[in-house]
Amino acid sequence: MLSVIIPTYNERGNMPKIIPALSEELDKENIRYEIIVMDDNSPDKTSQAVQDLAQQGYHCRCVVRKTNRGLSPAVIDGFAACKPGSIRLVMDADLSHPVEVVPKLYRAIADGKAEVAVGSRHCLGGGIENWPLKRKIISWGAALMAKPLATCSDPMSGFFAFTPSVIEGVQLNAKGFKILLEVLVKGHYNKVVEVPIVFKDREWGESKLGRGVIVSYILHLIALYLTPGTAPLLKFLFVGGCGMILDVTLFTILTMLLGFGGITGQLTSFCVALMWNFIMNRIWTFGKTGQSNVLVEFAKFVAVACVALLVRTGLFEGGKKYLGIHNAPWVQLLLVGVIISVTAINFIGSRWLVFNSNKTTSASKPKAPALAQSKKKKKH
Repeated sequence: MLSVIIPTYNERGNMPKIIPALSEELDKENIRYEIIVMDDNSPDKTSQAVQDLAQQGYHCRCVVRKTNRGLSPAVIDGFAACKPGSIRLVMDADLSHPVEVVPKLYRAIADGKAEVAVGSRHCLGGGIENWPLKRKIISWGAALMAKPLATCSDPMSGFFAFTPSVIEGVQLNAKGFKILLEVLVKGHYNKVVEVPIVFKDREWGESKLGRGVIVSYILHLIALYLTPGTAPLLKFLFVGGCGMILDVTLFTILTMLLGFGGITGQLTSFCVALMWNFIMNRIWTFGKTGQSNVLVEFAKFVAVACVALLVRTGLFEGGKKYLGIHNAPWVQLLLVGVIISVTAINFIGSRWLVFNSNKTTSASKPKAPALAQSKKKKKH
């Protein structure tokens, strides 16, 4: 069973076009379906147009929304309005999404190839027609900004399908403009397939893209980046950067103001930075909860850190001897360089050994023009 969700506002003129075209395509493929139009109480009486089509025998219905209006809230409410167990598919009402691709998205899910299928403008074989350069730049820029969150080539697509289990128990943010990005970041899934589409500009009505939409997207993006467990590499680098500042500052105080030896100062500043890094990486970078054994994780984290420390100490002491530097600020600059060089050891060990879990996030690797598959990276 397929449930097609179409969010609308003042799309009356498009209803007699998209619903018959979509119905014809799905009937031809012998796919059982329902078309749910989620309308934000459009003054042009879009809902009436849907009711007229339903009376003509089309498998469509309209849910009129009078509160909490907006694209993402409409789609989220649409998820709840679908028949239980049906595959959910979201598409625009303005005929910019090719209806002939709908069966391909459905089959990708129904045949078990993936839990999420995306109609992508940016994968091999996809494209955009009749868009000005400014609009194309905005689209590519928006996708690029979301890349660390979900490496599907087109996380800004409004044309996608998924199994209901993907969002089971997930709290989706209704304030976001592009709900697919929210699903990709927070959903439960193993694979994504990308079906190339050629996106066409709307044939009737006005575009909803404006300054407010762009600002809303940026704010939504910031919220997703701050969400624990997302973009772990960026968070790891940020936490590590703060830890490095803490490390170097404490080392300087201990050795230059309090008279500690170099090795003692290094070990002390290292341990303090180690605790900072463990706590912040566990809670924020990898989004771990209290369900796992903290002591075991800490022991593993210390083991990884000790390996990094041995490498760091060897490089630091060897660097001082080889370069012949013993005074500020050169000692501090050398220490910064050494810490950066062993960051890779810390990240790989933290991600795959310390905070490893079964929860994952998407990573797109297109393999063919017709159907690009992506497996998920580990999300912790």
